Amino acid sequence: MSGTGSPISPSGSPRQRMTGFTLIEMLVTLAVAGLIAGIAFPRVQNSMTAMEFRMGAGQVTEALHAARAEAIRTGEPVRFALEGRTLVIGNGAPIALPESVTVTAGQDVPISFYPDGTAEPALYRIGSRGSGAGSDSARERRITVFGSTGYIAESGQ
Repeated sequence: MSGTGSPISPSGSPRQRMTGFTLIEMLVTLAVAGLIAGIAFPRVQNSMTAMEFRMGAGQVTEALHAARAEAIRTGEPVRFALEGRTLVIGNGAPIALPESVTVTAGQDVPISFYPDGTAEPALYRIGSRGSGAGSDSARERRITVFGSTGYIAESGQ
């Protein structure tokens, strides 16, 4: 070593320190990152679909509760309709459902909630479109409106 503390090569000239990564280190790092991303992406995608499913089912349930509450509050019947991919409460603004969520009604007509809390009986099936192999495409929730009481019950996943 020289008096300054820097290493000296056998030829007597100071050595330069090399810093950074080698090509092999970079390739190994990229391969590991790719493997982790390949494993994680399908799980994230399934989680997003599950979240949209829960959100869509929650929107239908909340809209039914809102229609019933509005009928009781105003003393007037309130109509609840499923129109394509949207929910409509009375004359209110349509509520759009997430793209991956499907809703089918057990009846062909809109239902009404009445001021005494009762309603026309109804059944709604909320499903989720699977997004490829290994996805949980069997996800379904049923929302039932009991006519004599107006009670709204959920069942399923």
